[in-house]
Amino acid sequence: MKDFTMVIPTYWKQAGASAEKVVFDHPTPLDETGTLGRLLDSLEIFDRVQGKIVIIAVANHPAIAGEVEDKIRRIIAPYSRSFDICILGEGTLEKVRRMLSAKGVSAKALSMINLDNYAGVRNICSLAGVLTGSRYTIFIDDDEVFCDRKFLEKIDENMERPYNGDTVKALAGYYLQPDTYRLDERAVPSWRKPHWNNTAVMNEAFDLFIGRGERLKAVPFVFGGNMTLCVDVLKRVPFDPRITRGEDIDFLLNLRINGITFYLDRELAIKHLPPGSAQPAWIKVREDGLRFLYERKKLLDHPQQLTLAELQPYPGLFLGDDLEERIIKTCELLKEEYESRQDEEGVRNCREIIAMVKENPFAAFDTRSWLAEITAGWQEITARAHGLGIPE
Repeated sequence: MKDFTMVIPTYWKQAGASAEKVVFDHPTPLDETGTLGRLLDSLEIFDRVQGKIVIIAVANHPAIAGEVEDKIRRIIAPYSRSFDICILGEGTLEKVRRMLSAKGVSAKALSMINLDNYAGVRNICSLAGVLTGSRYTIFIDDDEVFCDRKFLEKIDENMERPYNGDTVKALAGYYLQPDTYRLDERAVPSWRKPHWNNTAVMNEAFDLFIGRGERLKAVPFVFGGNMTLCVDVLKRVPFDPRITRGEDIDFLLNLRINGITFYLDRELAIKHLPPGSAQPAWIKVREDGLRFLYERKKLLDHPQQLTLAELQPYPGLFLGDDLEERIIKTCELLKEEYESRQDEEGVRNCREIIAMVKENPFAAFDTRSWLAEITAGWQEITARAHGLGIPE
């Protein structure tokens, strides 16, 4: 198996800095080692890796983009003797923009080439696969390690195979966290349990789709760090830049809108070893609230392509008519927690989230016209980018 590109985004921040232009869950300080080397070490489990490996260099502030690329060059240097490996960061992206502009791609379309949030990063992962022209692209995250020497073989076995009257063009694997696919429900805080116990609901979905049944099956969820996509899918459908987190499941919805199904292989696992996140709880509640309000609007705007029943139990449980009530009640419980600790900032942010949910910024937003607009721009990019190669 050699006609593939493996894309690995890696996130970094200035050591000791508090200013964040872009908010990611756990960027690594530049004065630390990070997890990328550990992942690359785990590639030794394979006899050979004949595909191209592209490291997506992501800085949480544009001022340090050059430092981040330099850091990654130092990390990957020892591996360049064994693998066909390169970096795609802001410096390289500027070259790509110039190449595509010269080929007639509009400035409006080129604005989609950015590393501004998780969806933007995933689009650059897709663009890397389009630029190399590989048959398909494997999405891996840098806080994982390979633990199955047949991982690549299983992808090759499944991709583009006929299945239930369809052809597998989007393949999902899953995470071992670290030794089971189930999440630790003991870590769920009390304020989440009554109305937003997403951990328990995700475990229910994982038991249903990963824990039993046939090996290959259509799924309502996907893990962004273990998925494989054919190049024609990458060229056709973008990740939605309005999603700031949960971009993987949102992309699954975009694919379904376009008649493409994600299939999960119950034997395709990678070990997930994420570092801890220092983000305040209210940030994750706010981002989840925005994410699910937006995805529910997609559901409502595309009744022929998306149904709530097909997305159960996760993410479907958080896409129903009671979504606002779930977010607000969760915020009220979190606010009580902050009040008990006399955390005025936390209390204030919970109140702002409640006000935001009551207003619902997506209530009048037309996701149909928006998706048509970004899809047209993305296809303008990818039609001209296919096979160009990643510039030095």
